[in-house]
Amino acid sequence: MYAHVIRRHTWQNALLAMLFIAAAVLLLQYPDAVHTGMNRGLSICSTVIIPTLFPFMLLSGWLADSPLCRHPGRLMQAITRRVFALPGCCGPAILLSLVGGYPAGIVAISRLYRQGQIRREEMRRMTQFCFCGGPGFIVGTVGIGLMGSTQAGWMLYIAQAITAVMIGVWLGRGQSVAASPRTITAPQRRLAHTVADSCGALLSMCGFVTAAAMALSLWEGIGLSRGIADLTGWSAATVSAAVSGLLEISGGCIAVAQAPLAPLWLSLCLGWGGISVHGQLAAVLAEERVLSGRFFGWRCIHGLLSGGVAMLLFHLFPPQRSTDASALSPIPFSASLSATVMLLLLCFLTMLCFSEKKTGNYTTGVL
Repeated sequence: MYAHVIRRHTWQNALLAMLFIAAAVLLLQYPDAVHTGMNRGLSICSTVIIPTLFPFMLLSGWLADSPLCRHPGRLMQAITRRVFALPGCCGPAILLSLVGGYPAGIVAISRLYRQGQIRREEMRRMTQFCFCGGPGFIVGTVGIGLMGSTQAGWMLYIAQAITAVMIGVWLGRGQSVAASPRTITAPQRRLAHTVADSCGALLSMCGFVTAAAMALSLWEGIGLSRGIADLTGWSAATVSAAVSGLLEISGGCIAVAQAPLAPLWLSLCLGWGGISVHGQLAAVLAEERVLSGRFFGWRCIHGLLSGGVAMLLFHLFPPQRSTDASALSPIPFSASLSATVMLLLLCFLTMLCFSEKKTGNYTTGVL
């Protein structure tokens, strides 16, 4: 009896071909849904993503290339080593991930790794907790724009930041700080290079956001939400909100902002980050496989823990909404110009205070 063996890669290629054909058919069959999704994604990029994140991406690029990361101050170095079990150069990147949000921390970690200042294990550990939404997005877009309360936005941000620090401390337990690896000496980079790299990272980010919005629009156009709702007994709105939060953080926050237990669901969306943000992380660290089961597990833990902290804060300090919730929508600029400038100035002064200056045989703090 003759048996023909089909190799594994043949099945994989056949599956990929079928998926490609199915995707092409969907794009041709539902052009209106594709256009609607792309327009919505581009609108989110122009009104939320770019105004909120671009200043901090510039700051992260400048900071990672500056001596402030290569020669951190003694105070920051001591805190980073004892609390997170990481080299002192990681301190500014950790702080920037809390202030600048998801992309700023990702960019800073990538630069540290490519310059040889941190090891692969340390880089992967940092990606598991340096993953926090910034105050510009959480306070401005989610708090003011969606919930009508600055206090609500700050409590959501505090819950995210506290949880990120807790996870970082937990991951650092029992770890020893190894000797610094050989640092790759890179040529001095100009501000123009930093701007160009930030624009490239921002363009990649907007591409993932647009792709996620297009996928969600196709999902709705095909009617999958209604089909799953009929099978499970859930409402179509609930299914749509869950899929939106799974794919893209902005759309997910918009979908659950007015739901019961909104602080819990918003924290889940913010802690998870969305597949679009995960794709940005994978694109920035393309040569390293950082999207492991461990990474996704910590994203779920981050969302649940921050949700518990947020519910506690909202119970202790109930926020007062300034506007009618039914009329709320994401504002074009998620933070005022003065607030953005002050955050940038605060971060710069913090780095300056923690930096060191060598004068002869002595090392002194610079202020």
